[in-house]
Amino acid sequence: MATPEHNNGQPRSPSALPERVVQPTMRLDLSNSLGMILEEVNRISESAAAGPGEQWNGGGTAAAAASGGSAAAVSARQQAIARLPAPQVMQKQLEKHITTEVKKLRKEAMHIARLSRPGAAHRLNVLYARIRNLNSLLSELLQASYDIIQRFFIRVFIDKQQIL
Repeated sequence: MATPEHNNGQPRSPSALPERVVQPTMRLDLSNSLGMILEEVNRISESAAAGPGEQWNGGGTAAAAASGGSAAAVSARQQAIARLPAPQVMQKQLEKHITTEVKKLRKEAMHIARLSRPGAAHRLNVLYARIRNLNSLLSELLQASYDIIQRFFIRVFIDKQQIL
């Protein structure tokens, strides 16, 4: 039985082969769509660079227009930074936050230690490394300057980021 690929061992004639392959038109549509998306991203990033407070306060340009200008608009983050507590209070809150996180990690480590799954030892090693880093950070925090405490406080409580 002769199939189009084999043709009983005989080579195909040049007239049977297609002369050229044509790409579908979807490629042009895809490149146009990608170009429009990139233009939109650039437009958004340019407008965000124009007013840094507008990006995060939820009000957008409407809030800046309602207040009469972008100079009068102050972001919630800047307001929170302006109302920072005393250094001793910040230090106590950071200590409490770190000890709570260490306690949570130890509880998770105890749970993982009881499991006998593949990769549990690696996960346990990563958890203990993180606990060691947090404990060293806690000891450094007791001797840290005001700037370091302020930086960690803003990162943890205002920006809602992890310490490590």
